Amino acid sequence: MSRINGDRGLPRIPSRPDRMRVPLWMLFVAVAGKGLVLGVRWCWRHRIAVPLGLALAVFTHRFGLLGLVALLVAVALVSVVWRRVHPRSFGWLARWVRARVRLAFVYRRRWRPAMVHTGLAIRMPASNGDQVTFDEFFPRIRSIRSTGAADVLRVELLPGQTPEQWADQAEALRHVFRARRCQVQAEEHRFVRLHFHYRDTLTRPVRPTRLDHPGPVIDHDADDLHGENADRGWDDDVLDDGPAASDARATAGPLVEGLSAVPVGRREDGSPWTLPVRGTHVLVAGATGAGKGSVLWSIIRGLGPAIRAGLAELWVCDPKGGMELAFGEPLFTRFATTTDEIADLLDDAVSVMQQRTARLRGRTRLHTPTTVEPLIVLVVDEIASLTAYVTDRDVKKRIGAALPLLLSQGRAPGVVVLAAVQDPRKEVLPFRDLFPVRVALRMTEPEQADLVLGSGARDRGARAEEIPVSLPGVGYVLAEGQPEPVRVRASYVDDTEISRTVLAYRPPPALGGWVPDLSPYLDDTPDRPDGGGSAGGWVPDLDPYRDGTDSGPAGWTPNLRPFQEPGGPDANGSAGWGDAA
Repeated sequence: MSRINGDRGLPRIPSRPDRMRVPLWMLFVAVAGKGLVLGVRWCWRHRIAVPLGLALAVFTHRFGLLGLVALLVAVALVSVVWRRVHPRSFGWLARWVRARVRLAFVYRRRWRPAMVHTGLAIRMPASNGDQVTFDEFFPRIRSIRSTGAADVLRVELLPGQTPEQWADQAEALRHVFRARRCQVQAEEHRFVRLHFHYRDTLTRPVRPTRLDHPGPVIDHDADDLHGENADRGWDDDVLDDGPAASDARATAGPLVEGLSAVPVGRREDGSPWTLPVRGTHVLVAGATGAGKGSVLWSIIRGLGPAIRAGLAELWVCDPKGGMELAFGEPLFTRFATTTDEIADLLDDAVSVMQQRTARLRGRTRLHTPTTVEPLIVLVVDEIASLTAYVTDRDVKKRIGAALPLLLSQGRAPGVVVLAAVQDPRKEVLPFRDLFPVRVALRMTEPEQADLVLGSGARDRGARAEEIPVSLPGVGYVLAEGQPEPVRVRASYVDDTEISRTVLAYRPPPALGGWVPDLSPYLDDTPDRPDGGGSAGGWVPDLDPYRDGTDSGPAGWTPNLRPFQEPGGPDANGSAGWGDAA
């Protein structure tokens, strides 16, 4: 390698090619051809606006300004009628028009300067003998979709660009286009989607969905046509497909499907927010007052139809002494408030899980809830109280052994966990990665969003620490297989709504009424001496306990008051004492 210029025999001499002289008419033809190509290209890009503008110009030239005003009034009237008659098609057209207008007057006007100053445009130097110039290449907007709250741009990446480069410039793009929030969503290849949010649609509390009609209670006997096959669930190869079984399956089918999409609240785009419960575990993390109770109660409320039908059971652990979840105790199959009770409940859940796993091995990979073997939802409020704050060493060891087993093995056999936590650090919740579905509500530190939703979630738009205190229930959700976090808000479920839920969906009492236990007072003879026994066998001898009255041939009611237990049902099977009724 040469170190000084004199080492080279022939040094480089700046040179430039000779200028080519062309006739003037040829220059005019080239300029006209280029202008024609650019004009046709511009008309094609605005193939709707150009004919519409020409039509309005011709209409105004023929009928004048008064005719143009009359035309605009007629269009406005037609739009009002159209919106009332068919709002769906009108909404589609309105969104399309809004997108075209914003593309022309907002994004195209600021697009090139924004790309240059954020470093998302590529500039390649091109030099000749006179000067140095740069060839600029800009990412192209391929499509746009606009609503009243957000704009979504589909942008084609330039060669060598990655979605991470765009995510790093999301905050700069937000300020350039004066949006409230900018979120970058990567497609499979070649394209990214820019979400510019201009208005917060989650500022108002979300009302819970209307309670469905409870409907008929599923016959528990219809699931088990043969006693020896009761623990196998619905298996066409094992059970007969009789009318009772068919009716039970038809009734329970929608309820079982609903367990994979339980309504919780509303998403930022206005669509319903649903969470899967069957076959997954859910973790809700948030600071004090962030709205974790709203998420838990919304899920419990959404499980109401399945609970009443006997397809789901709630095993609830409230380490706060029942202050948060005791209102719904009639809905719960089991309810524990102390650490000893919670440890016993978790041990029982592990036993059920292992028994189901042994029965379902080789038959199915995902448990199907039935009334014989329902889905068990283990609800734990403030799970950190069980993993980090328990002082009893033996109880803490039992809980620390049961929870990881349930989280790692309970999804397939139908024992799922729904937990809430304030501090998502590994020191407090060491097995948080075992929750496939995670919800991050308002946090106190910026890095906590990444702890809950995964590395890079904050850069992709999940700024949980920026959620104001005045918006409880607002957060970001990230489900398994979902690449980007979604901003959501849970329904506000107050004490009155909890009472309505309990009254509508509490499990029904046992069918058939109450039957008194008369075994100590039965006659040992198979039939009455007078031969008046029923065809089914013996009849109890109640003569010593008659109340002195006889209702005649129409029937007789024995006086069972001396044998009723305090607080028990009366003789006719209704709740409470007969005289109290």
